[in-house]
Amino acid sequence: MIEFKTVSNEFQSLVARGGTLATFLGSMFAALGILLRNIAGGSLPPALKGLESHAFALFAVLLLVPSLIIALRIAKLASGMTIQGILYARLTQEQSFAARRDPQRAAQLNVLGVSFLSFLIADLIAGFSAALLALALDYPPWVAAVLGTGFVLVWMALYLRYHRRAGQFALAKVASEPCAPYTRDDWLEHLTGSMQEANKGMITDIGFVGLMMFSGIEGMSGLGSLRQGGLDLIAQDVQCHGPAVYAGLMVVVGFFGLLINLRVRLAIGGFSLALDPTDRPFRPFRLTDSLLGYLLLAFLFTVAVHLLLYPYLSEQPFVLLGVDVTVLLACLAAEQLTIAYAARTVRAF
Repeated sequence: MIEFKTVSNEFQSLVARGGTLATFLGSMFAALGILLRNIAGGSLPPALKGLESHAFALFAVLLLVPSLIIALRIAKLASGMTIQGILYARLTQEQSFAARRDPQRAAQLNVLGVSFLSFLIADLIAGFSAALLALALDYPPWVAAVLGTGFVLVWMALYLRYHRRAGQFALAKVASEPCAPYTRDDWLEHLTGSMQEANKGMITDIGFVGLMMFSGIEGMSGLGSLRQGGLDLIAQDVQCHGPAVYAGLMVVVGFFGLLINLRVRLAIGGFSLALDPTDRPFRPFRLTDSLLGYLLLAFLFTVAVHLLLYPYLSEQPFVLLGVDVTVLLACLAAEQLTIAYAARTVRAF
């Protein structure tokens, strides 16, 4: 028997756990950045001086293993979301007050979904860590690139496998089990709780991106203090290429953070429409809390792009300023166009 309250409670639980993982990942990256700076800068006590000879390998391992586990956990949570999404779609076909959903469509992979994008961030960080570990162990750059890409692809294959199995399980369940009756009050309670979790998720996304961005800036600022010699990577190479690596990682995280924010905002709009059909959650050029949060992420993304391009455009400040303005305006335009499109197409939950 498929019960509405069970599906609703499990759905909200999965959303809450996903937000906790994002917070942990951002905090871990920030803490490890400080650890790397202390080790590579030669500020360790005598009892721990031996760590300096493999500072970057230690950093890579401490980032790699948790990132792989977190990515795997997000993949498992995403498979749970797939199951609950299919069951919810089946339940909506039993009542007239809920917008009807298609279980087959709910079983499809959504590459713009919050779960997939969150998994992709953790997976890419794991790939970055694996590549750094290979470099710290004195493997050539091409080996590091292959190893990092390999980790990303293997974990991606696991994600797809979990998703496929979850879809098959849920579709079999909806084909063989009946749905228990539920009331409009049950449905409204689910929408209210889901909207609250979505709002928390939006705040968590901003916090995660902020942690990654500012820890990246802190890490870049400490590269100049690296000691010459005694490390498992040549300090001059790290100082030369490290800023680009940090900035590139910040750009990736910032970009996916913007996508996640938009995706959650669309979900919140759908919940609002279901609770109040007269509401207009997708009004463009309206200064809302959601828009202010998005603008904060857009600013951080622009900063990341600025830092990535600065070594190449530092002698052309007006060109660099033009790029900054263009990126910020492009982010705002993308948000407004998405909202305008959603006003015509997004259905109430």
